[in-house]
Amino acid sequence: MELKKPMKYSIILGLIGSALIPVLYEVYANIGKTFAIILLFVWTGVCIYKLMRFPTKEAMLAITCLIAYTGIFGIVMYVIIHPAVQSFLEKSSKYYYLTLKEEMYFFGFAIGVMLLLYLMFFFRLFMIKGIARLKEISEKSGEYIENAFDSSEDGEDL
Repeated sequence: MELKKPMKYSIILGLIGSALIPVLYEVYANIGKTFAIILLFVWTGVCIYKLMRFPTKEAMLAITCLIAYTGIFGIVMYVIIHPAVQSFLEKSSKYYYLTLKEEMYFFGFAIGVMLLLYLMFFFRLFMIKGIARLKEISEKSGEYIENAFDSSEDGEDL
């Protein structure tokens, strides 16, 4: 199992995600909920694109590490980013606070979107297995058709 490249991608994407999640939280609270959610899906799409090229075990390990890095370092980055953004916005405009329910909704949605990485990987794996199965069935059907018209088995060559 070659883990060097998948782990490299998971570290890079995890560190980007750890800074991106607190920034998206601030965007969600102060700019626009839809815009933040779209950016979250874009980031997840980039992660899917980068990690889906690896075999099953390596990709699953990379996705797990990516989510762990994003979550753990995301808390640290939130502690750094949130006060800076809050003081910046309070100086130039009004800072909008989210209720606890809205905060939980955002972070739950962020966790759900990150778990979507697993779902997308399983969907890709299912599609690959399905295509391989269809190809196998197609080849067997071709063999059956060739054998059906083979006259040497029917005894007509006598």
